[in-house]
Amino acid sequence: MQDENDGFLAARDQLDDAYRKMLAFKGKALRNKATYINFNGLMARAMGQRGMNNVVKLDNGYLADLYGKEDVRMAAARMTQLCRAQERTGKYFLFVMTPRKVPKYEDILPAGYIDYSNQNADDMLEMLRSVNVPVLDLRDEIRRDGLSYADVFFKTDHHWRPEAGFWAFTKLVDYLSESGIAVPVDPLYTDIEHYDVKVYPDWFLGSLGKRTGIYYAGVDDISVITPKFETNLSLEIPQKGISKSGSFAEVGYRSGMVAKNHFTSNPYALYGHSDSSGKAYRNENAPLDLKILTIRDSYACVATTFLPLVATQCDELDMRYFGGGSFREYYEAFDPDVLIVFVNAGSGPACKNTTYDFFGD
Repeated sequence: MQDENDGFLAARDQLDDAYRKMLAFKGKALRNKATYINFNGLMARAMGQRGMNNVVKLDNGYLADLYGKEDVRMAAARMTQLCRAQERTGKYFLFVMTPRKVPKYEDILPAGYIDYSNQNADDMLEMLRSVNVPVLDLRDEIRRDGLSYADVFFKTDHHWRPEAGFWAFTKLVDYLSESGIAVPVDPLYTDIEHYDVKVYPDWFLGSLGKRTGIYYAGVDDISVITPKFETNLSLEIPQKGISKSGSFAEVGYRSGMVAKNHFTSNPYALYGHSDSSGKAYRNENAPLDLKILTIRDSYACVATTFLPLVATQCDELDMRYFGGGSFREYYEAFDPDVLIVFVNAGSGPACKNTTYDFFGD
C-alpha cells in the first residue's frame, strides 16, 4: 500500500509541476509544445488511458502504433522477382522479416484494439515460401531464443534496441554459415562480450513517446556498441557527402552521441548515419570475402552497421530514397554474392522497399 501511495504522490507532484509550467507558458503553445504534450501524457497516465495521439500502450507498458490489413500480393511478387534474378546469377537471396511492437505469440493488446501487422507479415511469408523464396522470420527467432519483446524494443519508439539489432546481425551471420553460403566466423565478431556497451540512461524519447510525452510511458536508455578488437574499414554515403575510413566507431557512427534532448534528438540515428539512399562499406580485413547487398528500412540500421565487420563489401539501398539512377544497372555492376531484403513486419508489405519496381519489367 505504501508503494502505491508513493507512486500516487509522485505522479501528483509531476502533474502539479507540469500544470505550473503550462500556465507559465500560456500563449506560447507552439514554442513550448513539449510542455503541453507532457502534461497531456501525464493526465492520460493518471486516468489509465490506453491510447492517445494514435499511440496505444500495450499490457507490458510499451507504446505501439497499429496497422490495418494490407494487400501484400505486389510486395510478394516484387520479392520473388528479385529472388529469381539473383538465383539466375547462381548466387544467394534472403528475405528477412523483422518484428513490430505487437508480438505474434503474446496477447498484450488492450481490449478493443486490433493490429494486423503480424497477419500482414504472415501473409507475405506464406506467399514467398510457397514459391521457395528463402526467408528468415526474426519473430520466430525471438521466440526460439526465449527473448521477450520488452528485451527487444524501446518503450517509446517503434524501433528495436541496439542490442536487438546486434542480435539480428548475429542471426544473419548464423544464416550465412548454416546455409552453406560462408564458413563460420570467429565468435570474436558475434559475441557481445567482445564489445563495449556504453549505456546512456534516460536519453531517448522515441517517435511514439514524442507524441505522448515523457510521463506517459517514461524515457528510454540507449546503448552504443563498439568492438573491443581492432578494426579498419571505409564508408561512402554519396547522398550525405560522407567519405570515411578508420575504426568501426569512427566510420559506422556519427561523430559522438547526439545531445540529450527528448523532443528534438534521435540517438538511434547514430547507427550507420541513419537512413539514406545508398551506402558502401569496404573492409579488406573481414573474414568473409563476400559482396553483400542489403535492401533495407530503418529496422536494419544497427544490423547492417555491424555486417561490414565480417564481409569485405557491404552495400545498402533504401528504395524509399533511391532515385536518379537505374537499379538494374547498379545491381548488375555490383553483382552481389548475397542479396538480402531486410524490412519490418508491419511496414514491409506496404513499404517502397518491397513494392519498388526493381527491373521495370
